[in-house]
Amino acid sequence: MTENCKKNQKSDCDPSKREKQNKNSNRRSTVKCMVIVSFSILLPAIIIGVFFYNVNNLQRLEPIKYNDVIPGINSYKWHYFENFFDNKSTDLFRDLALNGEALTTIVDDKSVESAGEAVTVGHADCRHPFMTLNLNRTICHFSNRLDVGMHFVKTGGFNGHIEYYERMVARIIPFRRRLVQKNYNSLINLKNLPEFNSVKFIDRVKEICADCYLFKKDPSSHKKSSILNEMFQLDLLLMLPGQELPMHLNVPYFWGADRNTLPQWLLVLMKKSKLFDHLFIPQVQGFSWLDLEQYTGVEPTEQYVDINGDGGDFYFYPYKEQLKKNPITNVEEVSKENANKYVILKQVANSAIMLDGAQVIHGVDRYRHYDIPPLFSHNHHYKIRFNKETNLWTLYDFQDNELRNYYKNDVKLMVVWNMHCFATEQEKIKFHSQTENITLDYVMNVFKEDLKKKDRLPTDDLEPLNLWTIVIKEYLSYPANTHQQSSTFFGINYCLLPNIVPKWISDKFLQPFLEGRC
Repeated sequence: MTENCKKNQKSDCDPSKREKQNKNSNRRSTVKCMVIVSFSILLPAIIIGVFFYNVNNLQRLEPIKYNDVIPGINSYKWHYFENFFDNKSTDLFRDLALNGEALTTIVDDKSVESAGEAVTVGHADCRHPFMTLNLNRTICHFSNRLDVGMHFVKTGGFNGHIEYYERMVARIIPFRRRLVQKNYNSLINLKNLPEFNSVKFIDRVKEICADCYLFKKDPSSHKKSSILNEMFQLDLLLMLPGQELPMHLNVPYFWGADRNTLPQWLLVLMKKSKLFDHLFIPQVQGFSWLDLEQYTGVEPTEQYVDINGDGGDFYFYPYKEQLKKNPITNVEEVSKENANKYVILKQVANSAIMLDGAQVIHGVDRYRHYDIPPLFSHNHHYKIRFNKETNLWTLYDFQDNELRNYYKNDVKLMVVWNMHCFATEQEKIKFHSQTENITLDYVMNVFKEDLKKKDRLPTDDLEPLNLWTIVIKEYLSYPANTHQQSSTFFGINYCLLPNIVPKWISDKFLQPFLEGRC
């Protein structure tokens, strides 16, 4: 002990306490360095993003034509119809929409809550970026359509919008009323709808079914003439002003696996990976605009998409990946040159499009992009119903409190249906009588084996959360925002930063830059 310490008997002369103080000082210095380094990366990103925002408001991509199909490119089969429903059928759907029954948010469409990744609330894994609370707020798990929400929030979707997380979530929670239930029971007699029973309609559906590689692989046992279809979903879909249907794939069905046995996000990944295509059941989706006033759609005079208009147009990516020879290695490789090119269909009353929505990425552009919907939570139910006395749509929260009213024609209504494709009547019977399901272990092992071949699997003994994180990063891909030259920073919605960095950094440094831009 030094002379000075003896004289003053100070507590800070204790070697153990002095060592502790040095450690605390080093820790504070490390934190400061991390903050400085983080900011040295984030600040330029924000400045560049702001620059792009201002420049891109003045300069957009070349005008986009409606129905601009590229000839001669291998694409999935699809069909477009004008004036699809007759007046009687249109009146039926209008009555179903306006009879006072509620349309509810789609967040409740979840039969299987977890693929092994779920943990109880309070667990450290709840902080994982893919995790969210279930409706009962008892567990943390992957959200129902993690694949859709993650891409939309991160990239800004089809138009590359930059907005805060809460507002982005509210934009992709539309409302639905099921007319054909999960058990294939229907609230209406489908035989009374001539559109679904006409020779032309059935022939178009069979064309789309026959385009699936399973039917092409074995044409002798998968003849177009013997194909049978069965409608398993018929919905009324409603979007509020300011909402959109983000780009997505429909939830696929497999032999032994569907939304009643596995989470929907996992089923989509199974299809995206192409590892389970031998079990895939083709399907056909139909999509038609339901107008509450017009029976006959008027062909639009506009040839080009108006980025400042009301929007609400249907878009899809119909072109297939192609095998091309690498000129250097002379080996055939998968080319995605055209896979990211899209077609936009102008919304026209009573028009319809049909395609295989489980294989063709599609969505509906933001409707009235200048409107802002209420900030819904994806963990609660909301509903909307039409009041004939006031002639208004009334929106309710999860506690039945009125949130907002909309004029009758302010909302966007659609009729959406999905049909299975079966090769024969025997195959249809087999589908409904199957008792054996694909196990989660089987699915995990298939993914593991493929990841090993790609040298992407660090170890066999991965916890489900860690495995699915790798699987999602490896197989989940949607096209980058391509409709407009977006204001994102290299395809990233930088308005998410306040949800990532510490609150004090967000409040003190980020908000001045993001204010008015997110």
